[in-house]
Amino acid sequence: MNLRPLLTHFKEMKHYFIVVVLVFGFSFYLGWANSGQYSHFLEGQLAGLKPTINTINASDNPQLWLFVLIFLNNAIKSVVIVFTGLLLGILPLFMIIANGMILGYVLSLQTNGSTLTVVLKGILPHGIIEIPVILIACAYGLKLGMLVWKMGLQVAVPIEKKSARLEIRRILQLTKPLSVGIVILLLFAAIIESTLTYWLVHL
Repeated sequence: MNLRPLLTHFKEMKHYFIVVVLVFGFSFYLGWANSGQYSHFLEGQLAGLKPTINTINASDNPQLWLFVLIFLNNAIKSVVIVFTGLLLGILPLFMIIANGMILGYVLSLQTNGSTLTVVLKGILPHGIIEIPVILIACAYGLKLGMLVWKMGLQVAVPIEKKSARLEIRRILQLTKPLSVGIVILLLFAAIIESTLTYWLVHL
């Protein structure tokens, strides 16, 4: 499998990468600074994870099951979110906003002086891989969504510009190496989170 066309295409995606980083950063700020306003939604998102986490902690090998959960959850969601971009880009945008707000909200709950420790021990080791990969997946989902909008406009008002349909086809051809790259990188992130991060958090 040739990754060069995908890596070359990253240069064309720079504006989308910038947009997803800005949206993620703004969502993080909303979760951090306005946690009370959105607490019901955010606590609902976190509450949905508690039964699974409790089951994992009660198992004979919690680290193994933590790895399985993290890897499957992140890998499946990230690959699927690329293709759901074809639904006008709504779901990738929601994923960026939700993840940013949840991360900001979780950090806002930490007591004074412990936030940096949580970031360094509980987020940075695996997040340095996981967060960029998820944002890249969302960026491609948004790209497909914008192309669908563009295709609709080109049907309604024919214009002599690069066909959005052809560009969608080109992006979809890149989704194979993109999906493989996402899965491999998130596999490494899950290994780090279920070993190094797990160990650091439980020191």
